[in-house]
Amino acid sequence: MRFDFVPYFHPGENISWTRTLDMMRQQTRVAEDVGFTTVWVTEHHFAHNGYLNAPPNPILVNADLALHCPKIRVGQAPVVLPDWHPLRVAEDIAMLDNMTNGRVDFGVARGIPERASIQFDKRADKRDGDTSFRMMRESLDIILKAWTEDPFRYKGEFYEFPVPGWKEKNRFLEPFDGRYYAEDGEYVGMYVHPRPVQEPHPPVWFMSNSPHTFEQAGKEGHNAIAMSAPLQNLKTCWSAFQKTASERQGRELGYGEGLGLCIVIFCAETMEEADALVRPALNHYYEYVGGSQPNPIWLRGQMLGGKDLSQKDKDADWFDFLQAHNLSLVGTPDYVCEKLAMFQEEIGLEQVMLLQQFPHFPFEKILASMDLIAQQVMPRVVPIAREAAE
Repeated sequence: MRFDFVPYFHPGENISWTRTLDMMRQQTRVAEDVGFTTVWVTEHHFAHNGYLNAPPNPILVNADLALHCPKIRVGQAPVVLPDWHPLRVAEDIAMLDNMTNGRVDFGVARGIPERASIQFDKRADKRDGDTSFRMMRESLDIILKAWTEDPFRYKGEFYEFPVPGWKEKNRFLEPFDGRYYAEDGEYVGMYVHPRPVQEPHPPVWFMSNSPHTFEQAGKEGHNAIAMSAPLQNLKTCWSAFQKTASERQGRELGYGEGLGLCIVIFCAETMEEADALVRPALNHYYEYVGGSQPNPIWLRGQMLGGKDLSQKDKDADWFDFLQAHNLSLVGTPDYVCEKLAMFQEEIGLEQVMLLQQFPHFPFEKILASMDLIAQQVMPRVVPIAREAAE
């Protein structure tokens, strides 16, 4: 099984970024030393209260972590494409791929409805889900074409490149190269540089829980990572991906191949210690997450795929609710191994992305958990995955 992680960024606290980055480097060095595959950096903006104080530019932080950790892959979880200019993303990700000599995983998504997107581009306002989704899809189309086409030209709903009407005045370039200029000097084709190191480009990972997105990812030759969800919801996404990816590749993909799951995983020596540490932090975090919803009970129903909640689900605190439905895996190494084996059996899980964003949580406990996972979980689940593959 492949193990990835999202570095801890101290939600709920506005500590200095020099200190946060030092801790991210430390955590990534630990992960690299014990065999984690990719560090995925999230993106958030304008975190006045500290709760969404992930880096505003995951690509830039990727470059820093890659410099300090020369083996681990670096990814974005995700780049919120509607909030960025697509040609800038194409240039920056390709440059990052060159800087790391091909260690980039390219994570993309539409993003969640929040205050940030509209500040960058009114069209990206996530309250208009249909428009922002079309922007995301067009931006990705532009990025992939910019990496692979020469000359590059594009005309879509939101963007046109080159922008019509610009004419070259530099006589040094005459006679004009017909790939990029019309006879009168109008700019009609582009060369976007640099090209990525990986051929034809870095792996694209969709971040989503939508079966339609998983279907599209498989159809287009990309990968996908889901946030923790009930098994039946994951199976719906997995099946949609497997069908279209198998058709595209002309072979029957293994169930779960090319897919990953982002989920809260935390290990301690005893269940009691894990509970005492994580319960208050996880309760606090989901109270924050649920604050924008009509009520937390509605949110829990949505997390279970819209089904009616039992009275036990309604009465439980967030920690017990998440644990009961395998939406978080908090406990001893034995407990986590048992749960991962269940996911392997049920959905052929091949890749997990550890999420440990607990408000006001001791950083040393994050490192201790990763050490336990490396020593007592990773060696035990890898043979399970190999046997399943055979």
